[in-house]
Amino acid sequence: LTAEDTLNTLSIVEQLGATIQRDGSTVTITPKGVLSEPANVLDCGNSGTAMRLFCGFLASIDGAFTLVGDKYLHSRPMKRVADPLRSIGAKIDGREDGNKAPLFIRGVKELEAFTYYSPVDSAQVKSALILAGIQSDEKSYYKEDLLSRDHTERMLNGMGANIHTNQDGWIEIEPLQGKLKPLDITVPTDPSSAFFFAVAAAITPNSKVTLKNVTLNPTRIGAYKVLQRMGAEVNFIEKENKYEPIGDIEIK
Repeated sequence: LTAEDTLNTLSIVEQLGATIQRDGSTVTITPKGVLSEPANVLDCGNSGTAMRLFCGFLASIDGAFTLVGDKYLHSRPMKRVADPLRSIGAKIDGREDGNKAPLFIRGVKELEAFTYYSPVDSAQVKSALILAGIQSDEKSYYKEDLLSRDHTERMLNGMGANIHTNQDGWIEIEPLQGKLKPLDITVPTDPSSAFFFAVAAAITPNSKVTLKNVTLNPTRIGAYKVLQRMGAEVNFIEKENKYEPIGDIEIK
């Protein structure tokens, strides 16, 4: 969606030195070599995802960075990301010993490799640690009890990273060898937002709704599987699988 969260994230990327071009529904992001230290604070608005992921991303980037947001974001817990990052050498500070924004990050050149069993099942925490792990010096390991959404792993692997889950459930994060390849991705429509229409179709006799170009990622369509078990006819029609499966969901 062209919403505040995504626009704020694009603005931060631009402040870090990339060029952003928007043409209708197409966004082109062109880096300018080395990331630049911003002259101002980086405003995440209301996006906890942005703040937590940028913590992991910026932790090993040379420079000083201040992440801020609105009053609601400033009340949300950040230690779940800050603490594991600080344990591997990141320099992150903020209110309540780094638990509340504004957060200040002083990037260090090399983070330590880690083995981290997360007490929370969170794609935001996992993504922050992965973004830090690919920039460390040795292989890192991350584990959670229940698999959270895995868009980060899929996209980074598509760009040339090496991230996979071993037979014991640990996510193995290899350090980057060279630079990531450019990403050319169709961002799928959101199955969570679309689910309201699925329920409306399921409870209306003789109705049919087709949700177009939705991600069919197994970590994102659990609610549709529940609807199937409740007796609705739900069909998944895969059309593309470059970084992750995308297709249509038909509900009768």
